[in-house]
Amino acid sequence: MNRGSASTLALVLATLIAPLCRAQSAAETSKETSRVEVEQCIAQHESARQLRLAEQWLGARAAMVSCADERCPLAIAADCRVWLDELAGLMPTLIVVVEGDDLATRHSALRAELDGTSIELRDPPSPIELLPGTHRLRLELPGQRPIERGFSLGQGEKNHIERIRVAQPNAEAPPPTHAASGTGRPIPASAYWLSAGAVAALAASVGFLVSALNEHADARAICAPTCDHSIRTSIQARLLLADITGGAGLVLGGLAVNSYLRRPIVLSEPRPSGATVGADGQGISLFFRGQF
Repeated sequence: MNRGSASTLALVLATLIAPLCRAQSAAETSKETSRVEVEQCIAQHESARQLRLAEQWLGARAAMVSCADERCPLAIAADCRVWLDELAGLMPTLIVVVEGDDLATRHSALRAELDGTSIELRDPPSPIELLPGTHRLRLELPGQRPIERGFSLGQGEKNHIERIRVAQPNAEAPPPTHAASGTGRPIPASAYWLSAGAVAALAASVGFLVSALNEHADARAICAPTCDHSIRTSIQARLLLADITGGAGLVLGGLAVNSYLRRPIVLSEPRPSGATVGADGQGISLFFRGQF
């Protein structure tokens, strides 16, 4: 073989071997990448399992989404997808319904915050997914005081509705009543008398009870168990009086509470005040009425 033929043969062999080497290198790289991805899937699967048991739902969902990828082994991806479906059933949802006159024209100015984070209230309302537990909703409209509402959501509670009424801004206030007039609920005298009777009866009941207990203790120390029948009768009579007066005190106390709670509303009329001029056959008089 001459030198030209040898060079041609070496070039042909190099051309055939180079693609094979590149293909083998790519296969080894792909195999190494696949092994890393599988290890990541296994780690995310274990993390999702532990966070799910600890009810740390946000971290658990992120791990479940990662291990549910198609690149993960079939068994791992199937577990994570089932967990995602279960988590979707456990997470409660909230629907915020805002009502008010001419609210549509002011909807763009309405600001809403949920647990300190701004949210968008859509029209019509749509469910908002939240974590189980307590939450706080805050609504603001220009020219009005903020409206705050606290509520609690349980696991699996779907479409919990919080309905909030927004008043018309700059609404005319109702006409005020006379400055000197007003309403009140004065406590009737019967409530005081019944309360005093209840206190007296209960105090008497305590007195009879203490007296009976003291006499019983003295009898045990002096003559028990051969005490005279009159001593036993006296102790029993005092205990009976303690029961009677105690019951009377409870009845009187209940009547006093009933009298207080059912007291009527009394409208107080304004008393005339200021200067008044009067005239009679003897001349003109000036009167002044008022409170000092």
